Amino acid sequence: MEKTRDRSLFILVTGIIVLGFALGLAPTAISRPLKTIQHTQEIRICIAPIHPATATVEPVGCTENCQFGGPAYELAMAFAATLGPEIQEKVIRIDWDQQFHNQAGKTVQDADYIPHLLASGICDVYPNNITKIGWRLRKVGWVPLFPSRRLVITQNQKTPPIVGPSDLAGKVTAVEINTSYHHWINKQNQTTFQNNPIRIKHMPLTQALEAVDTNHVDFVVVDADAAIWSIYHRLRHSKVAFPVGEQEEIGWAFHPEHKELQQRVTQFFNREKANAHSSLNRIWEVHFGMSLTTFITFIQFSR
Repeated sequence: MEKTRDRSLFILVTGIIVLGFALGLAPTAISRPLKTIQHTQEIRICIAPIHPATATVEPVGCTENCQFGGPAYELAMAFAATLGPEIQEKVIRIDWDQQFHNQAGKTVQDADYIPHLLASGICDVYPNNITKIGWRLRKVGWVPLFPSRRLVITQNQKTPPIVGPSDLAGKVTAVEINTSYHHWINKQNQTTFQNNPIRIKHMPLTQALEAVDTNHVDFVVVDADAAIWSIYHRLRHSKVAFPVGEQEEIGWAFHPEHKELQQRVTQFFNREKANAHSSLNRIWEVHFGMSLTTFITFIQFSR
């Protein structure tokens, strides 16, 4: 009788497991605090190559066997090196909005949840220069790296010229969905410009900047680091017109419960910013033509 019950239990459990796999409900990985990173000797860095001012990826559109570059990627490698020579970096290419997706693959701004990529242990850190916004803080832990401003970029010879925030009413812009720029423009359309809203085209940020440079849209709004990189490297017919909004903070995001990892990153940032010749400042000099220390001073005086 005992053996019969055991066999029945085994068949039941096996059936549940098989059914779970059939329905896509197989057991998932769990999130990975710092002690797990150290135990497994692997840190999982998820890169969203939204713009070369953040990161680059080759070949374009790859999901596996990607070659990464850019300041956020290089800084993430520099941090990983501080964890010890035994720690290996696993770098994963993701799309921008995936950073905030729930288990159903959707970003729900008004909901409280831990994003699937962090909750499942697929990603340990998003080093993607993420702007601090209230709805994001309901989902992730966040460590500040530098202050910034949103800047309006428009064509040099735009007619009529766009010289101040009021000139944005009724104009056409391009924006990547669920970025801080998208959030800011939506807010303006709900308030200041509700009678003559900004018209929005959704496209990746790199394409949005190309669109303003070729006069296919009237303006774009980007963070100061992306604006400086674009003017320094790529845009030929555009300029920074003026800042909009309040000073903002840019940083990295993590599983909200992984406080020890966040503390290690905070300590790393503080050391690097205090040293004019640090890896962080050298990375910025290569990619932006100025150190991060100089950039921070610029932002502080642009209030």
